Amino acid sequence: MSSRTPERPSTGPSPTAGNDREPRADARRNREQVLRTAQQLFATQGLGIPLDEIARRAGVGPGTVHRHFPTKESLYLAVAIDQIRRLVTEGEALAGTDDPAALFTLLSRMMASGAENAAVKSALTAAEFDLRNAAPDAAADLTRQVAGLLDRARHAGVVRRDVAVDEVMAIVAGAFAAIRHAGADISRERSAHIARIILDGLRPRPR
Repeated sequence: MSSRTPERPSTGPSPTAGNDREPRADARRNREQVLRTAQQLFATQGLGIPLDEIARRAGVGPGTVHRHFPTKESLYLAVAIDQIRRLVTEGEALAGTDDPAALFTLLSRMMASGAENAAVKSALTAAEFDLRNAAPDAAADLTRQVAGLLDRARHAGVVRRDVAVDEVMAIVAGAFAAIRHAGADISRERSAHIARIILDGLRPRPR
């Protein structure tokens, strides 16, 4: 495998060259629509769908897609990072509740997201992209959300007291592999079933 350091594609709206102003609101909306559409199409139709078809389905011109994402690889990475950021937002919302078992809700969503984006993650792995290096802030934010919910769950006695956040993150990563190995990444019901089995291992043992 090559040890190259891939050029990092843009992961967020960036100013026009020579202009420090934020992009227009419609440009941001278009980019978000492209990301949502691409994620859905990659999950349902695979990675072979052309950028121009993604543009058509998103209701934008081909130039809009190519301007934000000049290569498929850059779009894969942006979709994956967008999913992490959405999970961070979900974690923040769960942290604002008083549900002691909110950890399991977030971990279930993380596993579902991983199953839905399995093809994208595989493509990034093949291209030697590491999301933790490509988007360290987003990855760290997600780990912090998990850590906070884990601490709450531990104090409430709804999770094993001997589990650490790095172990939880490893379990989630392993769940992606388990779901894909079982061929369950194309079935939300089966992937959710496998996720529940895995998450049961985090619950306190009966006395």
